[in-house]
Amino acid sequence: MTTTSISPARLADGLLSDLGRREDRSRGFGRRVAPQPGDIALNGGAPSADLLPLAAIGRASAELCADPTALAAALQYSVPSGIGDLRSWIAERENVPADRVLITNGAFHGLSLLFDALLDRGDQIIVEDPTYPLIFRDLQHHEPELLPLHLTADGFDISALEARLEAGARPRLLYTVPEFHNPTGFITPAAQRARLVELAEHYGFVIVSDNAYAGLGFDGVEVPADYPLDSDLVVHVRTFSKTLGPGLRLGWLVGPVTRLRANQDQHSSALVQAIVARIVGAGAHSPQDGGLDAIAARARTAYAERFDLVAGILEEQVPGGVEIDHRTGGIFLWARLRESGIDLAAAQQLARTRYGTDAVLGRFFHRDRPDDDRGGLRIGISHLEPSQLRLGVERLTAALSDPEARR
Repeated sequence: MTTTSISPARLADGLLSDLGRREDRSRGFGRRVAPQPGDIALNGGAPSADLLPLAAIGRASAELCADPTALAAALQYSVPSGIGDLRSWIAERENVPADRVLITNGAFHGLSLLFDALLDRGDQIIVEDPTYPLIFRDLQHHEPELLPLHLTADGFDISALEARLEAGARPRLLYTVPEFHNPTGFITPAAQRARLVELAEHYGFVIVSDNAYAGLGFDGVEVPADYPLDSDLVVHVRTFSKTLGPGLRLGWLVGPVTRLRANQDQHSSALVQAIVARIVGAGAHSPQDGGLDAIAARARTAYAERFDLVAGILEEQVPGGVEIDHRTGGIFLWARLRESGIDLAAAQQLARTRYGTDAVLGRFFHRDRPDDDRGGLRIGISHLEPSQLRLGVERLTAALSDPEARR
């Protein structure tokens, strides 16, 4: 008996589906250049090792393993919506009935479920501009028409959006990062949130609030209440990734997509859910290391210090200095260069090949003028300890100061 194999070339040449061949609308965001030994990249978006709650995870895991009945249950099939203790804990935080909570494999999985549940091919959607580019990898499955909600110096240009709606635009959803916006750090003001809910109610679109950085606000920063779940047109998407660690692959959403979840991957890991339930103090369990809020508090204190460290180096060492509009919280710093003569694409290439670092160019976050960086750079502040962060930023400023980076 003979067998044949399908080469990668044949797959690329014609055996892939229409979806498999579709253009990557994230324009390559997230594709990492292979690092060289000693490189210190500044494009990360995860907690650093020194801020992961290793002790809490260890104790919660040990408690679970010491209970044979609970451990055996966690190794069995579970229900699509998630284990009861953890759903109830989330429901209390969200102030909703537990049957509105769905446990997911992180926030991106929750977004994918929502987009599948709400969108048909060619539907209109509202997206912030700039915005988080990786959502377009999932949205490209639906080939939507994008309606930009531009972020200006005064906040979102809701008047322009209203004009589009009055002229006949009928979006199915609005995707928003309301707190410590990726990439800018902007916090959507309460009045703008209220107006967007009014527009959603009037025109019948769903507001998808992707609040991945909730709880990571710097001291003294006021954060309005999230989009209200008393509206049927509001869905919350959340994750444990930025506090407990992305490797857990666990998050949740508040929205009606349980049936669709059962048709796909059945459920998130019951073992991971049982461990996280113990960390946060769900059900009869005591919280580990003070629970999620205490873990987040330690992280946001460290992130504020690292943000200020990066901002100070950039202002001091980048020719012409930088503008940083939103020191609010989260895990990124968004800087715009005052000096227009610096070619950011050339500087990035120098950073990679000569100085041993990298950062994300502004062009990835804007949907129009895809070759224009607007002088913007997004720098990850959360994934490196201060000494490594300092060295990485100093390397970046050296690349920005290099004569070969001049236009």
